Amino acid sequence: MNVVFLLILSELLIVAWVDFKTCKISNKWLLFNCLLAVAFYFILPDVYRFSWEVFVFPIGFIVGGFFLYLANIMGAGDSKFLASLFLMTPLEFHYSYFEKLVLSTVITGAILLLYRISVNGGKIRAYLVSRHWEGIKEIFKSRFSYAPVILLAWLLLGRSLWN
Repeated sequence: MNVVFLLILSELLIVAWVDFKTCKISNKWLLFNCLLAVAFYFILPDVYRFSWEVFVFPIGFIVGGFFLYLANIMGAGDSKFLASLFLMTPLEFHYSYFEKLVLSTVITGAILLLYRISVNGGKIRAYLVSRHWEGIKEIFKSRFSYAPVILLAWLLLGRSLWN
């Protein structure tokens, strides 16, 4: 399991860096993760037991990610990458990793929200006074790279596994 954790960690470091620089996650990672997941099921059958439950979180990320994409909250690559990442993650860690992902998303979102408020406080006050709601919406709507958040969640999972 340590080798799998470190392999996924290595991939996440690369993907997080590229996503931070380009704000895109290539579909090549989706293909790579799916192929690696299939290999894991053959190479490590004691860790990777195939059942329908393996697909609950990946399908949830595809469906939920589609709606988040339509709402302009999450990029399409983020949800596809997460779905493929959960295929590579052993089933026994799905729920725990999801909890860490929610936690890291909330923490990162709160920090970014506070940062945007502190940097744009004057603009926000002016927009509120003038009732320029589109201006306020523009301040808060910009996306952020999500792969570093995924990486943070993986690190939190690793911390909980080895404590």
